[in-house]
Amino acid sequence: ENISLNGMQWLFDQLSDVGRIIVKRAYADWSAESNKRDQLLELGIDPIHLFRTTSGGKNASDIRLATDAVDLLYSSPVDTFVIVSSDSDFVPLVSKLRAAGKIVFGAGEEKKAPKTLVKSCDRYLFLDQNRKTSKSKEQTPIAAEVQDLVGRAVTASIDEHGRVVGSKLHQTILRLDPSFDYKSYGYTT
Repeated sequence: ENISLNGMQWLFDQLSDVGRIIVKRAYADWSAESNKRDQLLELGIDPIHLFRTTSGGKNASDIRLATDAVDLLYSSPVDTFVIVSSDSDFVPLVSKLRAAGKIVFGAGEEKKAPKTLVKSCDRYLFLDQNRKTSKSKEQTPIAAEVQDLVGRAVTASIDEHGRVVGSKLHQTILRLDPSFDYKSYGYTT
């Protein structure tokens, strides 16, 4: 209900190196969103219809998503969850899934994503990042906060010989800031 379907194919592409996407669901009152039916079908997303009443129902989609996630947690071999939302109400769900040993990705719009949700995930992808990356093919200046992040990650990743392996550095950066994406600065690796 609170995320556009426009960034979904980009998100699926980003997740392709993690593994196969087994369950894809979107929660809304689809009678009010009937114009998105073809887009859902094209993306292979299972629409979960939630009836609206004249009063209430404000968080019906959020509650259904949370209960379905907990159901999957205990009844299926799913090891990675992706919650597409910019709603900080999902922080307890993310914490529950991570406490059970699951990997949790979050995805949402950069301007709307609360820091608490971004930091609680193992990795957070900004759906509007694909527009930025495609617009700027050249490297952009790196902000001081990103330089600080990389510096902290280097310090944390140095081995006993004073070296840092690139892949370990990237993993450390993502642990420090799950929303970091080097592609947004014009780099391919």
